[in-house]
Amino acid sequence: MKNALLTALLALHTAAFAAEPPLRVCSLVLAPQTMKDAGDQPAGYAVEVLQNVAGALRWNIRIDYMPWARVVSEMKLGRCDMAMTVLHFKDYAQFMLFPHEAILDQKNVLVVRRGSGIRFDGNLENFMRQHSIGLYADKRVNDEFETLRAAPWAQVDTVPSAELNMKKLLAKRFDAIVENDLNVTHEMRKLGKLDEVDILSPPLSVTPAYIVFAHKPESLRRMRQYDYALAQFKRTEKFRVLTARYLPEGGPN
Repeated sequence: MKNALLTALLALHTAAFAAEPPLRVCSLVLAPQTMKDAGDQPAGYAVEVLQNVAGALRWNIRIDYMPWARVVSEMKLGRCDMAMTVLHFKDYAQFMLFPHEAILDQKNVLVVRRGSGIRFDGNLENFMRQHSIGLYADKRVNDEFETLRAAPWAQVDTVPSAELNMKKLLAKRFDAIVENDLNVTHEMRKLGKLDEVDILSPPLSVTPAYIVFAHKPESLRRMRQYDYALAQFKRTEKFRVLTARYLPEGGPN
């Protein structure tokens, strides 16, 4: 009798879980963190991290890809429950809840054509006074870059996508681009052009990237659960294998 009752209770719990509407996770496409696989399904480092955490928490999630401007709009309107991957800026924090646990440290770097002779000594203003720069729409780097790009002498060309930004660099439309180091390595390798560019050092910024939550009554509880589950997942061999596959030069923190 007890076994029958337990089985019935488990069946009810499973049915209730399955009946709950999925948590909507909004994201731009930013390989290899978030992208689509050959079967048009969500894939990438951040996606797999979230899928593992969601599985441990028994969350039903649905990942929707869209331009970043729409991700921001949907989060403001509460139409998304979560978003990935997001850097911590004060304006984002007004309508996004940032958990304690980051998923990786994101490097924004300057990228130039190999053989151009262009170097970077860490002085961004001097670099921008001498060279034209391309970046994709909605790209956020840091406060210094945002201030300098507004200067009347700055030569900054904004394009719709990261892929187009890289193609225009190769076509000599500008001297350098600002990119996420993982993204530029992934996309240039896909284009067969990785050996035609140099990633300059030092990076412009190294900033923790997060999977964030919308400002909703239930989000604080979910975020606490997420922080605990992600911290636990980071201790597993599965996480170490995942990190080595997507982030070969080191871990997320």
